[in-house]
Amino acid sequence: MNRINVRQILALICVPVAGGLATMGLSGCASHGYGYYRPGVSQFVPGDTGLQSRDLVDMTDKLAADILKIPQIANNPNKVVIQVTSIRNQTSTPWQNDQIYLARMRTLLAKYAGNQIAFTLPPQQLAQLQQQTLGGNAGGFEQSSRGAAPTSGRLLPQYALTGVFYDLPNSATTYYLCEFQLVDIQTGQLIWDGKYEVRTLNLY
Repeated sequence: MNRINVRQILALICVPVAGGLATMGLSGCASHGYGYYRPGVSQFVPGDTGLQSRDLVDMTDKLAADILKIPQIANNPNKVVIQVTSIRNQTSTPWQNDQIYLARMRTLLAKYAGNQIAFTLPPQQLAQLQQQTLGGNAGGFEQSSRGAAPTSGRLLPQYALTGVFYDLPNSATTYYLCEFQLVDIQTGQLIWDGKYEVRTLNLY
């Protein structure tokens, strides 16, 4: 059976049924308001497959809260410095944007634990940003912009936040295991390992 795409589904929805829409004084799809075209993050839309926006929200809400409970953060009198890295895709399908999962976790942690956690950019991304904004004068930024002596170093991260996603596809369903890890950069010790599991129907 061929997969029905969203455009085909909308076309089917907009077909008047025995003049019923005309009797009700409606004009088909033209009558739908803004909310119709902006479904909520918890709403399933026919034709979508795999992990959905609700999975993203539920996953990051749960795991961000779990991170704040680990002793290295909850009991630390000092601010913890974390570098957000990337997610490895070990699923059977390619991704458009894997960074959105870590991006939402970072914004949640920054919002609710900004006094406990600081974030740094990966070295390559920081170097690119400095090159774009400062050119060859990165080392003299403080001195030239604030009249102070140039700084001798940068904020070094203590931990790296990373993740890996797996799936187990079958004929009717697909099981997803989404794993996130907080790693001590100096020792390589895994100090936190969180997971999110979901099973989806393969609707075609």
